[in-house]
Amino acid sequence: MKRMLLLFSAFYTLNLSAQVNPNYQVEIVRDSFGVPHIFGKTDADCSYGLVYCALEDDYKTVMWGLLLSRGKLGLMLGIEGAKIDYAVQLLGVPDFIKNHYESDLSPEAKKLLEAGAAAGNDWIKQHPDKIRFKSLLPIQPTDFIAGYMLSMALMTGVDGAIKSVVGETVPTLEFNKDARGSNAIAMNSRITTDGNVYLDVNAHQPLEGPMSWYEAHLHSEEGLNILGATFHGAVSIFHGVNENLGWAHTTNYFDAIDIYQLQPDPKKKNHYLVDGVSYPLEVSKAKLTVNLAKNRDKHKFILTIGKKKWWSMYGATYVNKKGIFAIRLASNMTLKSVEEWYRMNKAKNYTEFRNALNIQGIINQYVTYADRYDTIYCVSNGAMPIRADGYNWQSTVPGNTKKTLWTKFLPHDSLPHVINPKCGYVFNVNNTSYSMTAKAENPKPLACQKNISFATNETNRSMRFYEMMEGKTKISWQDFLKIKYDDHYPKTVVAPFKSFDLEEAFHLDGKDYPDIADAIDVMKAWAINRSGDIADTNATLVYKWIYGTYFSINDEIEKKFKDDPSYKLQYFAEGVRKAKAEMLTDFGKLCVPLGEYQRHQRDGVDLPTSGGPDMFNAKYGEPYQKGKRRITAGESYILLAKFKKDGSLPELHSIACYGSSNTPGAKHYTDQMQMYVHQQTKEESLSKEWAYKHSERIYRPGE
Repeated sequence: MKRMLLLFSAFYTLNLSAQVNPNYQVEIVRDSFGVPHIFGKTDADCSYGLVYCALEDDYKTVMWGLLLSRGKLGLMLGIEGAKIDYAVQLLGVPDFIKNHYESDLSPEAKKLLEAGAAAGNDWIKQHPDKIRFKSLLPIQPTDFIAGYMLSMALMTGVDGAIKSVVGETVPTLEFNKDARGSNAIAMNSRITTDGNVYLDVNAHQPLEGPMSWYEAHLHSEEGLNILGATFHGAVSIFHGVNENLGWAHTTNYFDAIDIYQLQPDPKKKNHYLVDGVSYPLEVSKAKLTVNLAKNRDKHKFILTIGKKKWWSMYGATYVNKKGIFAIRLASNMTLKSVEEWYRMNKAKNYTEFRNALNIQGIINQYVTYADRYDTIYCVSNGAMPIRADGYNWQSTVPGNTKKTLWTKFLPHDSLPHVINPKCGYVFNVNNTSYSMTAKAENPKPLACQKNISFATNETNRSMRFYEMMEGKTKISWQDFLKIKYDDHYPKTVVAPFKSFDLEEAFHLDGKDYPDIADAIDVMKAWAINRSGDIADTNATLVYKWIYGTYFSINDEIEKKFKDDPSYKLQYFAEGVRKAKAEMLTDFGKLCVPLGEYQRHQRDGVDLPTSGGPDMFNAKYGEPYQKGKRRITAGESYILLAKFKKDGSLPELHSIACYGSSNTPGAKHYTDQMQMYVHQQTKEESLSKEWAYKHSERIYRPGE
């Protein structure tokens, strides 16, 4: 059988010249779950296949990314899309790419981007009926770079910065609002019972849309062999596992963006003063194309308008009624994230992986790393500006002196990190950068903390992780899985990245609030075990309270908490009152199993699911039918890896929240949902032989 499989593979390899584009030698093996295993002669061949497969499985999301990159979302989303297009052009992304593409990327990285563009154009030629905006064609290699840069900008909160200087004319980018957390754990032989190395790759993203995950396996004759997840339309894997090592990303929180107020030159229009010297503002117009048709899917009513934008030495600049303001951030100063991820994909050991991180093109995100050589590592990674002392970097800073004009970043070696701690584990679950291993071995705060402002808060997941690890000196694979899928809150429930906890809500006195005494009893009963199990009948009311009360807390309300401690109790009690009313309206009683309220739904599949906001088994939902919540973010893609001490290929287990396809009606549109809600995984492998053995389809692009 093995010989037959190898001969079968050889047959296809010999006939690759018959595919649609002879410049790329690609063979795609879809396994029984539809996951593409992409085999190529070169790394660029794999990028070609990756983009081609993403278009096959979710062409709408790939095209959405193209429109975003070109600043043409107004064609798809009308006026709201045009507002986002203005933000793209205001940040100067197209101009930066034009000026730096040739000089800043290696020939190898450019080949990946060229291959991705070729794949997109080839797929479009074969499916011309799928493309509504043919004026954007052909796809260019630089389109992918814009997508990478904008993804980085969104992950640092640039949408909020733009909103603050422009006002309400540019909206918060809603498609990223549900990306509230991620999990990553690595353990080595110091703590594992079998001496193997464990890695949990588990980013929490929206389950659908542009920031959702796409699983693939890339295997080239140039040494690339990696399985993991990426965004639709990317040319490499964003986090995953190769033959020697693997890593997971989780979002870190630090001050990545600065807003400057510039000093106008009273003697010269459109000029500003820096250290007494007058400089001209660069003034131009963003070209915005808007489809004003009511039904944009079927009709076009195109209007092209111009809107002023400005640029100063501090970066993207906007003039409003209050003055001249500039936004400075690293994500529109580099296009090297594509280079860095490619080098991480190719790394064979810790040294090569660390060299890739030195590029600092990925401007934020923790990296939790493990390899088959028993090395584990966690770093609060990114491009952290070196800022001058003496300024309040948490507020608007003066843009009239070059002292505030930062141009360099902290060296990677100086960032908070831990390597091979004695306890045998590292982790990050969006908690502070100073908490990533056993408490006695955590990194110390940086001397420049006041200028970087790493978040110092723990999350419910980090507190729960320490609870689960307490007293443990050895961890088995089954223990590892129990930790990964844990669905309990810690003994004290915190408000992640806020300055208060939520614990008082579970200690309200029913005598003080007789009309909701029964609901308070439910809250207290839940607090005994703090479970997110689908059968827990107390959790539903608590979740109603969390969504209606905690998620409604803004800066103004938080300030009232500080000014008047009694207001906090009143606010919490009113939230319980609201939750009680909703329970009686939606279910006719206060206690129903969580699984009746929290649903994992797509198409005709509607399943109960466990977990909850800021749990290890993270689930975030939006209102659904009859008072229920449909999960829209959280546990989206999971990859569990075991690096074996015998040196064989790592053992891989993964699951997607829905399936490998986002095309309604497709075979793999919902086929992983049952496994997902039952905390089961599917086998995956880096072995070419395994892919052919488990194939349901083998083909070349264009067939």
